Amino acid sequence: MKYKSLLLLFLMLVQLSSCKSKEEVQLELKSECDQIKDIVTDCMSIHRGALDYIKNCGDISLKELKEIQSCEEILNHIENK
Repeated sequence: MKYKSLLLLFLMLVQLSSCKSKEEVQLELKSECDQIKDIVTDCMSIHRGALDYIKNCGDISLKELKEIQSCEEILNHIENK
């Protein structure tokens, strides 16, 4: 019984680490503009993909957005661009 519990725990940990690496790979495949749109949709509490009609993010920098601490500041930053 003890070995079955340890095996189950091990398999769960392997699965979790596998999921994380898939998310990282998916993030790397997205363009900078798509990553910006994900940040904005998350801040606006709307579903990802709601802004798919936007084809160009202009001069908004992903690096700048990642440095901003709050959603309110992110949305203000984008509004003032």
